[in-house]
Amino acid sequence: MFLQYIPWLALLLTVVFFIVMLFLFKQTSKKNHTLEILVKSLLAQQEANKKQFTEIHSGAVGMGKKLQELDIVVRKTQENQMNLVASAPENRLYTRATKMVELGASIDELMTDCELPRAEAELLLNLHRK
Repeated sequence: MFLQYIPWLALLLTVVFFIVMLFLFKQTSKKNHTLEILVKSLLAQQEANKKQFTEIHSGAVGMGKKLQELDIVVRKTQENQMNLVASAPENRLYTRATKMVELGASIDELMTDCELPRAEAELLLNLHRK
């Protein structure tokens, strides 16, 4: 008697199994669609980041070159300034007087050796001894 219901029971189990599988497939499909959207968003963000990184890199390279150029200009300017200071006759006496002050020269020595007036010799002493 129970044997006559076996085909119906197998059919019912097959239908239930099919419905469960259909439900699981729809859930998986929704998750896949969500993941596809997320992957597309991440790829777009990655591309934007890549462009931004390229721009920053280009700017840094340009800034590095500009800094090198400015360094060369500053060095040349310093060199020219040193040459001007050394070559100007009136500055030679003050440069010499400054070195003498650093070595401990007195006011009288500055006045005699560098031909400076007393007030300038005192001023140099006061400026460089502080």
